[in-house]
Order: sequence, then structure tokens, then C-alpha cells
Amino acid sequence: MMNATDVELMAKISAISAQAKQAIIEELLAECDQLLIQRQVLIEQLVTRSNPAQSLNTHAFLTQLMADDQTQIASLKKSKLALESQQVITKRSAKSINRYLTIKQF
Repeated sequence: MMNATDVELMAKISAISAQAKQAIIEELLAECDQLLIQRQVLIEQLVTRSNPAQSLNTHAFLTQLMADDQTQIASLKKSKLALESQQVITKRSAKSINRYLTIKQF
């Protein structure tokens, strides 16, 4: 197998990042986990074998990747809070319905 260049690794990382974002949108979390693991391996390869002539490009790429990840994390946290709020509302509604049904029985 031929070693990938820094540019090729960055392209692969970008492609996997896009696939992971799509997996999140489609709520395919197991697939997203696998994609993120693959991406992490590629990032580690990029960091350990980065060509000194390309180091500024690599640094800029990784910095942008980190910024994108922080944006995605913030979005996921917001979605998680909304889901938790909806779960609380659903639980309260179920309790209210159960109370109503209990009262209706008598």
C-alpha cells in the first residue's frame, strides 16, 4: 500500500467528516461512531507524519477541523437539551393522562 501524502490524508479526513455529519443528520449514531474512529486514526497519521514543508497547511487544516467540531458539538448539545425537554414534557403528559384515566374509572 502506498503511503498517502498529507494532502490526501486531509482530503480523506474531510470526506469522513462530511459522512459523519450526514450520519448525525440521519441519526445513524453507530455509523457516526465508526466514522469518527476512522477519522481519528487518519488525524493521528497526519500529525505523526506531517511533512515539515506542509506543516503550516496541516496546522491550518487541523485548526479549522477543531473549529468545525466545536460548532457541531454545540449543535448536538442544543439538540440534546431540546430532546431532554421534550422527554420531560412527554413524561408529564403521560402522568396527566394516567391520572385522568384513574379518575374516569370511578
